[in-house]
Amino acid sequence: MPSAPLLRVRDLTVTHRGAGDPAVRDVSFDVNAGEVVLLLGPSGSGKSTLALALGGLIPHSLDAEITGTVAVRGHETATTPVAELSRDVSTVFQDPDAQIVTGSVLDETAFALENLCLPVNEVLERTEHALRRMGLWERRDENPDRLSGGGKQRLAIAAALATSAPVLILDEPTANLDPSGTAEVHAALASLAGPTRAIVLVEHDLDAEWFLSPRSTVEAGFATRAIVLDDDGRVAFDGPAASILREHADELVALGVRLPTAALAARRLNEGLPSLGTDPIAPLPLTATELAAALRTLGADAPMSETPSIPAARPGSGVLTTGSAEPHPVDAPEPVIAVRGLDVARGRTPILRGIDLDIAPASITAVIGPNGAGKSTLVQALAGVVPPPRGRVRLLGLDPATASPRTLAAHIGFVFQNPEHQFIAHTVFDELAHGLRLRRTPPEEIAERVGAMLDRFGLADKAATHPYLLSGGEKRRLSVGTALITRPRILVLDEPTFGQDLRRTDELLALFRELRANGTTIVLVTHDLDLVVRHTTHTVLVEGGAVVAAGPTPALVRDGLMPLPTAYAAVPPALRRLLADEDAAVAGAPRAETTQAPPASAAESAQATPPDHPSPTAPTAPYAEQPSAPARAWLHGLNPLAKLGAVLPAMALLLFVRDLATPLAFLVLAYMVLLTGARLTARIWAVLLLAIPAGILVLGLSMALWTDPAQVAATPAVLQIGAWQLHAGALEAGFATGLRLAAILALSLISGLTTTGPDVVRAGVQQLRIPYRIGYTALAAYRFVPRFGYELSVIRAAHRVRGTHGGRGPFARVARGWGYIVPLLASAIRHAERVALAMDSRAFGAHPTRTERHEVPFRARDLLFLILMLAASAALLVLT
Repeated sequence: MPSAPLLRVRDLTVTHRGAGDPAVRDVSFDVNAGEVVLLLGPSGSGKSTLALALGGLIPHSLDAEITGTVAVRGHETATTPVAELSRDVSTVFQDPDAQIVTGSVLDETAFALENLCLPVNEVLERTEHALRRMGLWERRDENPDRLSGGGKQRLAIAAALATSAPVLILDEPTANLDPSGTAEVHAALASLAGPTRAIVLVEHDLDAEWFLSPRSTVEAGFATRAIVLDDDGRVAFDGPAASILREHADELVALGVRLPTAALAARRLNEGLPSLGTDPIAPLPLTATELAAALRTLGADAPMSETPSIPAARPGSGVLTTGSAEPHPVDAPEPVIAVRGLDVARGRTPILRGIDLDIAPASITAVIGPNGAGKSTLVQALAGVVPPPRGRVRLLGLDPATASPRTLAAHIGFVFQNPEHQFIAHTVFDELAHGLRLRRTPPEEIAERVGAMLDRFGLADKAATHPYLLSGGEKRRLSVGTALITRPRILVLDEPTFGQDLRRTDELLALFRELRANGTTIVLVTHDLDLVVRHTTHTVLVEGGAVVAAGPTPALVRDGLMPLPTAYAAVPPALRRLLADEDAAVAGAPRAETTQAPPASAAESAQATPPDHPSPTAPTAPYAEQPSAPARAWLHGLNPLAKLGAVLPAMALLLFVRDLATPLAFLVLAYMVLLTGARLTARIWAVLLLAIPAGILVLGLSMALWTDPAQVAATPAVLQIGAWQLHAGALEAGFATGLRLAAILALSLISGLTTTGPDVVRAGVQQLRIPYRIGYTALAAYRFVPRFGYELSVIRAAHRVRGTHGGRGPFARVARGWGYIVPLLASAIRHAERVALAMDSRAFGAHPTRTERHEVPFRARDLLFLILMLAASAALLVLT
């Protein structure tokens, strides 16, 4: 008798709150142990909604109307709390950063286990096993922020594995990653399948070699089955993964589902090679190995030992080609963007070094490279979003470093990765009309051009809708429309196809080709190498802040100077030109130029993030947490509550004193405690010895000058200039204020410099009995603070590009600041929602208490420090 399925879905329909139509309709299927199910479908088909419903997050964490049933190991998700379901099902989400709550790799992996109140020994045993499987054990004590994108996602997978849940759901775990990070996650996924586990994987990148490779036990390698949803959220296909992808390729492409690159390459070769017309590549290959084998079998690579001629360029392309593979430029037009010796740094950290680059007119140029290479910084410098050093960039004769935002906006359109960052109006119509109104375009022309743009992007019925209420795809189209409405000669886009299915991507690329035909130059940042090969005329490869290769895309592909999808690398170089569309191919005449990035210095190498994978000599002995080494500075070993209790009364009293002696005495006390008990960096030494004294001096003099002379007329005059006098009383009042603020700051540093956020939370939960849900929620919110600053900087840059930075003075600044509030709040709310979902899926709040591995006791030395500090404070108050 067959065993019961781990996952059973019957007649499931899900309608989100406020939505008119269901996201998922009448879905039914079972998933048994040992199965790995690919969940495929176009954007908006309900894949993520279905994934959330399978884990019980819908309806418990997200409000939605559900009909039908979902059962995990016999437990219906609609009636079983998410915390209880987390023992049977674990979920990994798209955004790695939105899943991290704690401050170390080990704590992050143990988070769900502690929420489930498992014994400490079992928590440590499971955590070690999961981290070793994901290759992160050697980095267990590091802050997760130091991991790469792929490392963070492997950490999320480790946290899911640690729960030993038999059902694992992964919602596009590689969507936010570059090819290197994607490879890391795919390598991690390869080890997850097993006879006792069921995996449901929403994934758009099916190119890992092992992913669909046949093996002896199942037909389709790692992925044993595919379920495809259509545009209405219904099941269109359900069956063995390889069979679905091969036998229904045309239908999947029509739906907008991305096929493996090997399958796409084979389809293009079948269309482009006349010799394959009667004997096409079949069955459709799904991996690079299958594609290479099919080409060898058909002999398609035999006659292509010599590189064929590149097609002749069209008039006006600036390129003359002949029958050889070495055409040369003739009468090449002036570049629309010219860069020479560009260096860009963020603070003291260099981002770009020695960039020399020309962007040809009427070209489609892709900027590619790994995460953190400097791609976005490069295009932002080209467009003036990040003002480059003067004289380094020329854009249509302008210097972006000195040109005004409105002048730049008239020549260049910029589309950010997150469309919401650049929205500034309250309706779609006004969003599109904004750029035209800045140019004082007549209202009749505005109405005409905005109406045409609405029709072009399928937004005519959304003209009065707030931009934030659009769907993801509609927001993306609107952001492109806002950049195009002023008819700029240059369009720059950062990840324009992110989150778009194949159908929407093709629509966008068709628009790019049309714009290029009309003379528009397009520069885009992308990780989609298939898009680069097929649709771009030129490519710039950035690594380590330097351009290491640049030139026509077909030439880079032909000469092996740019990374390729694995399937494309399996195609003989002479045939690769057939993988590109006709418009891109004609730009491939000149041979590519390359430059090598300067080698990293020894110091840079030493500071580089260590590899995510452990060394072969990693210890295998069972892990037992060791107490931290005794701190050289005694303050760091005290209970956070003792430190807070010792300084808060004094800080409160200092708000009400007005003399010089009292704040000076407390300032000396704080300095004595800090200098003897805290580990101080060079920056903190500078603050204590330079910044605070200078602040006292500046603030004291400023307050003395501000003080009303009539109030201190009875005190002696220490300085007289004409009729104006500076009295001793004014100086005393001014310096009393400066000393008071300095003393409060110094006292706050006693706790602030020697205490971590997690320790404050643990102490509050353990000693003050604060509900741990409040404490750990506050900790998760605290982790958003650095992201908040980054989001604000991006929003400011986006609004500058839109030409909203005109005007100076306080009122203009207030007006600009008000415009940042809505996008900043929207970003914060969305991030908070994602973090809350991730925490709920990991049994957060499952029990009134949780396992606390890190005890923060209140010891005798803590009590002694508290008593001594309070006594010293009281004595100082009495004496002064």
